[in-house]
Parts: sequence; structure tokens; C-alpha cells
Amino acid sequence: MSAAPWLVLAGAAAAMLVAGWRHHRRSRAMRAVAAHIAHLAEEPRAAAELPVPGARGDAALAAIGRAAVRLDDARRAELDAVRFERDVRERVLAHMSDGVVLLDGAARVQLMNRRAAELLGLARPATAGVPLSDASRDPALHELLARRRPGGHVLEGRLALWGSAERLLRAEATPLAPDDSAGVLLVLQDLTAADRLDRVRRDFVANVSHELRTPLTSLRGYAETLLAGGLEDPEHREGFVRVIRDQAMRLQAMTEDLLSLAELERPGAAIEARPFDLRVALLAVLGTFRDEAARRHLALELEPGEPVVVVADRLRIEQAVANLVDNALKYTESGGVTLRAGRDGAVAFAEVTDTGPGIPEDDQGRVFERFFRVDRARSRERGGTGLGLSIVKHIAELHGGSVRLVSAPGRGSTFRLELPPPAPGRDD
Repeated sequence: MSAAPWLVLAGAAAAMLVAGWRHHRRSRAMRAVAAHIAHLAEEPRAAAELPVPGARGDAALAAIGRAAVRLDDARRAELDAVRFERDVRERVLAHMSDGVVLLDGAARVQLMNRRAAELLGLARPATAGVPLSDASRDPALHELLARRRPGGHVLEGRLALWGSAERLLRAEATPLAPDDSAGVLLVLQDLTAADRLDRVRRDFVANVSHELRTPLTSLRGYAETLLAGGLEDPEHREGFVRVIRDQAMRLQAMTEDLLSLAELERPGAAIEARPFDLRVALLAVLGTFRDEAARRHLALELEPGEPVVVVADRLRIEQAVANLVDNALKYTESGGVTLRAGRDGAVAFAEVTDTGPGIPEDDQGRVFERFFRVDRARSRERGGTGLGLSIVKHIAELHGGSVRLVSAPGRGSTFRLELPPPAPGRDD
């Protein structure tokens, strides 16, 4: 038998081996491409092209590699966009002033921002999947969510939550689908400060109305008496006119105090700070009350001392001290009123001390409230408006300072107005 057939068989076998090796290499390359495509998001790709074995010189595999690169780029761009959107959403939710809670159809928390956790009294936002009933046990909140009806209607309600402090919330539950199957978006808004301000406003209006009623009633009554024949009564008509004058002066004082208080509480209220000697300002105030003190046989003096130079609004400081002196004289029957000026470290102070009846401890925390009076009968008798000490407090705070009270029944009272040094670079 000739050798030719064996050579043919050997060549065919070699060709089959080469073809099989090439096929195996191509298969391995294809598997590498497939594996890479399956794990595009796991690790960042460093090379510009896929490291596909056998791709060189093979147009088909090179084309697959380039397609995978393009797919890789598109997929990574999409993932980056999704991550960016997620990060932005989380930052927005984290810094919202309202609380946001996303619930699924079974009232389980899917998302909760920090503000919602704070409003619900939680130490941290509830974990996804936790039932809202486990995160917050407030019955009013669960009653609101229980009132959901098919149709996707938005529900609103007010919640009074009790924790370390009372908190009033406005809750709005918006179904994400008509049948509530997609869950509910719960938005919580804190109304505590607004409700407190509204109560203050209502109380203020009620107090002003009450304080105006007495002098207006007197004015009308005595005027009608004079018109009804009192003008012909020389024995009493002068007294009637004096009452009308006194009540008119009381109304004028109240109007001026209300205007001062409104100006001090105005947003952006400014002071004209200039250097001056606090003792000189106290002497000026003392001069305006000297006749009143002499008429009531009360001593009124300024203790001697060194100059106390401050940078403040002199007119406002004199107004505050005048209110303190006026208040002290009204409540002092014997003895007198003493003014002092000095420094306690960097803080300058002005003190007004009286020998009056003193203020009970239970009332000391409220004396700076508008229209609060320890002795209402005496205050009205003396013509007080009930706004003087509130004005003092606002003037002190406008300067970055404070006003303090030291008092005890039977031992008189001392009001201390403190003024810190101005902040560097402050421009009033």
C-alpha cells in the first residue's frame, strides 16, 4: 500500500486538529465576551477595548468586542445617570423642611427622610419594610390613613403629637394609584411655630381690646355726663374733665407703646449704634423722672462710678431704662429707686433697683410678657400699659443682650439690662 493515503489522512487529521483548536479558541473568546457582558457593572473597564482572546485577526470577534464596548459604555452611562438621580433625590429629601414617608399597599415604610423621623419623634428614619405602626404609634396618624377610600382622593388632617414637647402637624396622604395598591405618599408639615404665633396674635388682639375698653368706657361715660347737664355742675365738671384727660393720656401712652413694640418686632429692625457713656444716658433718664419722684416723696439717685462706654443705640437704651424706672416708681410706696451702671467683664450693665413690694417667684418668668401684670388693679390705677417691660426685653435682644430680674416679696426688685460688646464687623 502506497504512503499517499496515509499522508492524506495525516493532513486531514492535522487540518481537523487546527480547525478544532481554532474553534475552541473562538468558543473561549465568545465565552469571555459573554461573561464580560453579563458582569458589566461589577468592575470598571480600564482598557479601551475588551481583552478578548483570539479577537485579533478575526473580524467577527473584533466586531463582537466593539459592540460589547459600546454596550458597556451605554450601560455605564445609564447606571451613572441612575446613581446621580438617586443621590440628588436623597439629598433633596434629606434637606426638605417637610417630612416625607413613602408607604406600600400594606402600610410598610419604603422610604422616610430625616425630617419625617424627627417630626414623628424617631431617633432615625425607619428601615424599609418596617410597618408604619411599628415606627409610629400615634393613633391620629393611623386613623387618617385608615380613612383612605378607593379613587385616589387626597386626605388631609391635623395631628397633635406628644413627646418631649407638644407638636402640631399637618398630614397629607396621597394615594399613588386609584386603588391604593401602589401605596401612599405621606407628607408631614410642622405647624407648631405657626400655631404658637397665631395664639400669640389672638391673645394680643384680645388683650389690646380689653385694655382699650376701660379708658374708652370712661371717656364716653364722662363725656355723656357732661353733655347731659354736667357742664352746669361747677362742683364736679372739672373732675370729669380731669378724668377725660387722664384716660386720653392713658390711650396715648398705650398707642405709643404699641407703635414702639411694632417697630421693635418688625423684621429687619435695626439700631443706630454709636459710642456713648452709659452713665450719662442714665443721668438723662433720671432727670425726666425727678419731679415725679419728688411728688411721691421717693428718692431717685444714680450711684457714683466710673464712665461706662458702650456702643449701642442711645435712644433705645434710654427708652428701656425709662420704662424700668417708670415701672419701679409705680410700684414703690416708700423708699426710692436707685440706678447703677458698670461692667461685668466685657458686658456692660444698667440696673434699676426699687424698694417696692417685690415680685412672687411664680410671676417672675412672665413679667416680660405683653400685658402681663402682677397686680392688675394697681397697674390700672397707676396708668400702666402693660407693655413697658416687653419693650425693654425687645430692646435688649435687638442689641444682642438680655434683661434679668432679681426679686423677692417684701425685698424689692432689681432689673438688670446687659449689653455685650458689639460683634466684630457688625454694621447696624
